[in-house]
Amino acid sequence: MKSSYIAVEIKENGKYYAYALRVSTSDNLISKLNIKGVQFANLCGTKKSAEYIVNNWNAEHKANNRYLFDNQNF
Repeated sequence: MKSSYIAVEIKENGKYYAYALRVSTSDNLISKLNIKGVQFANLCGTKKSAEYIVNNWNAEHKANNRYLFDNQNF
């Protein structure tokens, strides 16, 4: 079964983060994208292209001090 990827951007407490989500042709996209705070979802043909988008979104949020996970200790 062929897989695709979705680059998703999430807004939480006024901050943002993005990640790639794997989907297959049999997945229900509405249920896959039922994510609290989802702002954008771009369908990508490869994992590499989804990661490229996600990395750019996260870099932009870090540069603008809007990245959710900055200055947090885990």
